[in-house]
Amino acid sequence: MLTRRMMIAVGGAGVVAAALPGVAAPPMLAVPSVDRLTLQVVTDSGTFGPFLDTRTLPGLSITYAGNGGGNGPRMLPRALLGEFGLSILGTSERAGVRCNVMVDFGYSAEVLANNLELLGVDPNSIDAAVLSHGHLDHYGGFAGLGAAGRKATKRIPLFVGGEEAFCERIALIGNPPPVMGTLDRRALSQAGFEVRIKPEPQIVAGHAFTSGVIPLTSFERAAIPTQMHPGVGCDRKLIDPVKRDAALVPDDAEHELATCYAVKGLGLVVIASCSHRGVLNSVRRAQAVSGIDKVHAVIGGFHLVKPRTEDEARRTVAEFARIDPTYIIPMHCTGEVFIAEALRLMPQKVVRSYVGSKFVFAA
Repeated sequence: MLTRRMMIAVGGAGVVAAALPGVAAPPMLAVPSVDRLTLQVVTDSGTFGPFLDTRTLPGLSITYAGNGGGNGPRMLPRALLGEFGLSILGTSERAGVRCNVMVDFGYSAEVLANNLELLGVDPNSIDAAVLSHGHLDHYGGFAGLGAAGRKATKRIPLFVGGEEAFCERIALIGNPPPVMGTLDRRALSQAGFEVRIKPEPQIVAGHAFTSGVIPLTSFERAAIPTQMHPGVGCDRKLIDPVKRDAALVPDDAEHELATCYAVKGLGLVVIASCSHRGVLNSVRRAQAVSGIDKVHAVIGGFHLVKPRTEDEARRTVAEFARIDPTYIIPMHCTGEVFIAEALRLMPQKVVRSYVGSKFVFAA
């Protein structure tokens, strides 16, 4: 739910570059447009070997990495690793300036460090980071940047959507439910991150933008298989008054962010990460923030598994057909029902992703 303060903060109008197609309404934020965007999958659960060919599609080229695929003439000394987590590196170019934004850090430091090294990513080149939400499979690997050689001399702004990202969570996946733990703010600082808690849409490093708080405007409900301990790991005074005095509350992911780019000549690329607030809601929010109607690609986890239903997954596909993005790139927690239905209804739009996949968006 948007507070009055949040609505005032995001209510200012801006002007989007005229080269962008499909400007539908006055934007909430004057978002930048980039000339070229590359999204590299650093961590995900899906892996594949060097047997998939490079693909060139309208406004998108794809290189699938594996033990040698797309990485030069020699096999890699070891395999890229997959795990139930998510990390994507966005590299964008704008007026000759290149910018690297890391979205989420995956589950474990070992996997993040391994994959960064094999993909040839210098962790010291990261200019900014966005944490989509406070779940272990998205923040747990951040220490892997240090293991991969990052020096903490340069402070990296890390955008999070709310204080709730730091609260302890209980995962509703067992009996008794296991403790997920907390995101360690001090460890983040020691690793060189400057935490910026921003529930309003924000420009990231002059190239990307965040969604800010994602309103529940579609049929989608907040569906998160966790509960939250207000005051454990987080500052209780900074939590919503409705929640702060409770010992344990259902998790509504109110702090969740999507990370977005406007690509010149193509439209929006939306990184939905986990979509606990709904992938359609995330896309609609990106459109409202930017004033850009045309969606070129939606990538990330769409969380169309429990506690959401198979019927909800199929309905989401039908609604996606109305939004009509050029490409849909399901990852992480999306679920096979959505993927199968999307392949049935709009096979030309679905692009499969694996660890190391590189997606280049350019007009």
